Amino acid sequence: MGNVNGLFCAFNSGNFTSEMGMLTIVGVSIVFSVLSIIALVVTLFKRLDDHWQKQEAEASAKAVDKEPTIDTTTLLLISAAAATVVGGRFRVRKIRRLLSPKTKRTPWSSRGRLVLQGSHTIRRGK
Repeated sequence: MGNVNGLFCAFNSGNFTSEMGMLTIVGVSIVFSVLSIIALVVTLFKRLDDHWQKQEAEASAKAVDKEPTIDTTTLLLISAAAATVVGGRFRVRKIRRLLSPKTKRTPWSSRGRLVLQGSHTIRRGK
């Protein structure tokens, strides 16, 4: 304890000792070393995120170029079911899957989809 008290007394008196200089150099080097490590980790995460986004963009581009896999029988059944619900003739222009099978469904998104689809009800007889 006597050495530390002597260090503070030397600082208060305006004297700069070699121990204080060494302590300052070690402290500053530790701070800059830790900041460098943090900067490297942030850069690594950014590169990983860019890589993952590039892979997702390539996968979605391949999915767009893919030939549709719906056959005429399925299209006919969907059209018949929609005509039964609506009660008239119409043309089906586009059929698409809203969520991919790999997408994890959460209760939040399921409830939102239920509310959205419930707002599109067709009223008959008025």
